[in-house]
Amino acid sequence: SRLVAVIAGAGSGKTRVLTRRIAWRIATEQADDRHTLALTFTREAAGELRRRLSRLGIRERVEAGTFHSVMLAVLKQRWVDTGKTARTVVSDRRRLVGDVLDSSQRVGLDGLIKEIDWATARGVNADRYSAIARREGRKPHVGVERVAAVFGDFERMKRKRGVIDFDDVLGLVIRDMEYDREFADSLRWRFRHLLVDEAQDLNPLQHRLVDLLRTDRNDLFLVGDPAQA
Repeated sequence: SRLVAVIAGAGSGKTRVLTRRIAWRIATEQADDRHTLALTFTREAAGELRRRLSRLGIRERVEAGTFHSVMLAVLKQRWVDTGKTARTVVSDRRRLVGDVLDSSQRVGLDGLIKEIDWATARGVNADRYSAIARREGRKPHVGVERVAAVFGDFERMKRKRGVIDFDDVLGLVIRDMEYDREFADSLRWRFRHLLVDEAQDLNPLQHRLVDLLRTDRNDLFLVGDPAQA
């Protein structure tokens, strides 16, 4: 078990510590570069991780990227391996939600998007939204039942079009890890050394994925600053 959390303020060098941790463990043969995964939250941050690793002599074999990009690659390979039809990933949730509303209903679009974002970041689907939103004291301007109805239409439209959005990518990987032990074990074997940059930004869905990946190994290194959450 190698559970380490580095908690430090902005500009203190947390990302430098993370990348040097990777290089040091590989150099001392405590970690295998082919089985090291470094996760972050934006493409810019992922690019910076890769540049720093390259300057340290770590290039091709460490996986470094955003949660969504890394898990989308996993999901695409999963579809190939299981013979399932690949689905298109749509990044513009606002447009998709807007497509299920007529022009007279779009006044509350921002509130609807906010609630759907809140729900999907917690792995909550439309069927469960009303009960959980009430339990958590959510008070969307358009009303809980209105959100639930639009949320349901949104999910049905995605299924009809054969599309998913970025939170669905994580949700589908999590679902398959929870119900397919062989798949889960294969991911844990592949990503046996796990590092997370800016860990204060983990949402519940991402947190669940990290917990699943570290199961049985606990080789996890986090850097972050709760004050920046």
